[in-house]
Amino acid sequence: MRFYSVALITLLAACGGSQPEAKAPPPPAPAPTAYKDMNLDQRKEFMEKVVLPEMKTTFAAFEPKFADMNCKSCHGKGAEDGSFEMPSAELPVLPNTPEKFAEYAKDPEHARWSKFMVEEVEPKMANLLQLKPFDPATKTGEFSCMACHTTEK
Repeated sequence: MRFYSVALITLLAACGGSQPEAKAPPPPAPAPTAYKDMNLDQRKEFMEKVVLPEMKTTFAAFEPKFADMNCKSCHGKGAEDGSFEMPSAELPVLPNTPEKFAEYAKDPEHARWSKFMVEEVEPKMANLLQLKPFDPATKTGEFSCMACHTTEK
């Protein structure tokens, strides 16, 4: 009899009784705030923690001297005075017409940089800022060269 009692207790213990309620999965992370909707502090943090590391990697892979890229590399004096104004007159000034740009791009170094900027920088920055890249064929989009560069007057 004692054997059956021990066996019954062991069997009941093995069954474990009631199971704890399964926890509900955590709620999904909120969608990231669009750059245009961020306040100044959020923008600074986003630029420092997301944009700068991503673009530093992109630029340094193209031109190793950009391994030391920092806020001033793009924002110039605006990084020092805290305005972070863009476009920056301290970046290369671009031609202001398609004809002048075609002439500009005949220079091999300008052509190399233009290809890099159009194929890598512009789409990556547009994506990071949650903006549609400019499409020269349709003349539509929210982010183009002129978001960062000034043009000839």
